[in-house]
Amino acid sequence: MAAKNTAAVQLNNTYVRPTGSAARNILFSALLMALSARKELISPGSPIYDYALAQSPEALKVATYIQNGLFYFLFGAHAVEVPLFAYIKLAKHGISLFSLAWWQWAATCFVGGKFCWDHFENVLVKKASSS
Repeated sequence: MAAKNTAAVQLNNTYVRPTGSAARNILFSALLMALSARKELISPGSPIYDYALAQSPEALKVATYIQNGLFYFLFGAHAVEVPLFAYIKLAKHGISLFSLAWWQWAATCFVGGKFCWDHFENVLVKKASSS
């Protein structure tokens, strides 16, 4: 199946909520971001600490390193993605800067990252095939 040309598709300030696998992937990304921001997840007294990390002092160091790495990577990459997404995708497809639809797409991009880009592309393809 050939891909539709989506360059001329205009969404006219509309937001399409992700469903199915797109919604699942975006929610998973949001959950991973939320968990990477919670130091309590691997602190003494938490189930993860009690059952896995308390056995070795190195394990806590490694878990902290992994959690910090995930946090800075996910929040940093997604913070950079939002203005790129706004400029590359939203502005070119009829989403006005700071409109309600813009904020909805920006929030979805911040928590979903690449999965939001894929969802947006699917929305454009569906709109192109319906018109």
